[in-house]
Amino acid sequence: MIGFFGPKSDLALKLGYIAFSDHSSMPRAYKPMLPIWYVRARLKLTQEYPSGLMWIDTTGHHKAGEMAGKWNGRYYMVRMSGDQYHAHRIVYYLRTGKDPGNADVLHDKDNAEKDNRKPLTLFQRKPSKYGTTNQFRRNTATTVQSTDG
Repeated sequence: MIGFFGPKSDLALKLGYIAFSDHSSMPRAYKPMLPIWYVRARLKLTQEYPSGLMWIDTTGHHKAGEMAGKWNGRYYMVRMSGDQYHAHRIVYYLRTGKDPGNADVLHDKDNAEKDNRKPLTLFQRKPSKYGTTNQFRRNTATTVQSTDG
């Protein structure tokens, strides 16, 4: 009902139509990260590559020392154990040792190239009566700087 009522019209809200104008306001469900010991055995933080990650081991798909992750046009993606993960979420995980869960890991606004070697910030979306909103809780923000691991 976006086209007829508009995503934020009073009538749309009264009738119960919840419309999202873009993907950034939709609630996200991220897959849980693999165990930290497994990720640390396969990947290493690095300043050499923009994904921020380097393979430690050699398999049929990659060699030790190569950049981990492929650019998909928006983000670097890493395939491990048959699943794809956003490289910036893995970088945050390796820097902090904490699974970001369903929180968003964001690049700085000045980081349009999505370079994961730069600081990343964890944000938890603020719940509302209509679901999660695009507003973030500033008190839950955690920024982590880049370090070689």
